[in-house]
Amino acid sequence: MNLDFYRAFSISVDLALEARDIIRGATGREIPGVEERVQQLPNGKVTTITIKDKNAEQVMGKPMGTYVTIEVQRLRFKDPEVQEEISQAVAQALTALMSAHLRPQSHVLIIGLGNWKATPDSLGPKTVEYIPVTRHLHKYAPEALITGMRPVSAVAPGVLGTTGIETVEIIKGIVQNVKCDLAVVIDALAAQSTERIGTSIQISNTGIQPGSGIGNPREPINHETLGIPVIAIGVPTVVSAATIANQAIQRYCQNTGAIFNQEISLNSIRAVLSYFGGSLTVTPKEIDDLIENTARIVSTGISYALFPGIPKESFGFYTS
Repeated sequence: MNLDFYRAFSISVDLALEARDIIRGATGREIPGVEERVQQLPNGKVTTITIKDKNAEQVMGKPMGTYVTIEVQRLRFKDPEVQEEISQAVAQALTALMSAHLRPQSHVLIIGLGNWKATPDSLGPKTVEYIPVTRHLHKYAPEALITGMRPVSAVAPGVLGTTGIETVEIIKGIVQNVKCDLAVVIDALAAQSTERIGTSIQISNTGIQPGSGIGNPREPINHETLGIPVIAIGVPTVVSAATIANQAIQRYCQNTGAIFNQEISLNSIRAVLSYFGGSLTVTPKEIDDLIENTARIVSTGISYALFPGIPKESFGFYTS
């Protein structure tokens, strides 16, 4: 697909990996100022994309910084061995991105973005359920803590439609009142390929703009808005119906030898989606299991990164 398609349907690309592939495919060349590094895992791979200057930032449509994408096809299945491998990969990426900001007694705020009433958007709140929270114990029951457990708080602030308050306003108030040193934000993302649903995890040090992937962007949650470093973790849970339709038309043309016409494709998709205001977002029927599985993997990875050396079996004593 070319860039005109994404502009035609106002589709934002959440994953830096997909943005890189789209732009590289449209231009036919590498993107100056964008560095890529790939690490193989037993069951997948980790791709680190670094946007190094303002020109690359403008071309990519992403803020300068580091984007780590963990890709594992078996992520969507409940395989303990694979889950542990991915959790360790999440922890390794988080540790690298947080190392410049994290001290033994740094207070970390975990923020689960999204609407817990809408399953595809509930990854953030669900992940928060499994995060060990310890800040209150440092003050009221320090004897209950295992040595090496830093202060950690967790919150699921909801969405504007259910609270009437911009999410960033809620988070700003928490940060200012409890004096956090670092924030880790978890949110559901939109993918541009069905293959990435429930199989990819993106971790970045640039913060996040909630709702951008479904065309409803809110104020960004990043260092500039909160005044503290922000690490973002996102997992694709939905894909645009326009993207699926366009890919299906292209695949049909490839298999039959028909000539693909982008303009005809765009007009046909617009006509079908006109019943839904021009846009439609799709999620798989097994999304409940995907959210539950991914939330446990991400929360374990966060716990490994924040509490190194603490046995995994101990985390359950400190979860909500």
